[in-house]
Amino acid sequence: MSEKLPPKARFWGIREPELRVLRVVTHWFNGKPLEIRDEKRRIATHHDLPLEELFRGTGWNYELHEHAHERLLNNDLLQEEYVCRRKIDWGPTQQGLQAIREVLEPWGDTLRPRWADEDDEGPLFGDPNEGVTHRKGVEIAGELFPGIAWAFDLSRPGAPTYGVEWYPTDRRGEACHDLHVDTRERMTDVGVEVVTDSNNTDRLVAKWKRLQDEDRTTFWVFDRRETACRLWNELDYRGEFYLDGQFRAVENWSAQAINRKLWRSSNTYRGEPAGDIVQTVTGLLEGDRDTIHELFKEYYSTK
Repeated sequence: MSEKLPPKARFWGIREPELRVLRVVTHWFNGKPLEIRDEKRRIATHHDLPLEELFRGTGWNYELHEHAHERLLNNDLLQEEYVCRRKIDWGPTQQGLQAIREVLEPWGDTLRPRWADEDDEGPLFGDPNEGVTHRKGVEIAGELFPGIAWAFDLSRPGAPTYGVEWYPTDRRGEACHDLHVDTRERMTDVGVEVVTDSNNTDRLVAKWKRLQDEDRTTFWVFDRRETACRLWNELDYRGEFYLDGQFRAVENWSAQAINRKLWRSSNTYRGEPAGDIVQTVTGLLEGDRDTIHELFKEYYSTK
């Protein structure tokens, strides 16, 4: 049975096969599950797969949509990119995100993530301009934090009316973190911030400065360790955060070594514990809740 094409589909050169490709992409991007090779998979729990593999979780035949996939790539609505060291062939470009917002609007409720409020408008939810790596980092953190003993989990029976809040905003309606994690007594609440190397350096430095004034520990999730090293090198260069020597050979630093340097530098030059903890999207994906727990355990041991 043919799909009814939305009014703006013609503007974007989208026909029924392209519409289905974008629905599969958005389904996965929004964190909804697909059963592939007898395993339920989601962006938060598994490495991303090529589009042909994602189609295995649908009732559609990829071979009948392969040319549509190629057209979306050629028209710069989708692109090839690397996410957590794996190549994908369906990453939405900024144009692609706009096309998805306009063309898939009738399927907003069907594509709604489990964390989105009923009042949130789809088909894309959360940060309207985020790419696959950014969304993946948020989804992984949103999957792992509720199961940690010191973080409240709204899904547990008898849980309090607070816990993990997705894409919270401040009083001015501006985004303040990608996730806010309420913690138990005697622990500072946690703000999760996902960063990719496409972020504007000036804006990122300004965000770091603003987050330092909040009564929260910032859990930074970077696309790569190199991006984390470059941020703190820039902060050191601008005199915002003094390092005991800048990061050299940035590709050689582990997340653990980065954290220890930041905590040591903060204690030395600011006389106070750092309010930052660093990990990568890949580190979280290939780790588990203990990956987060051990980072916080060591962090609090330095305070």
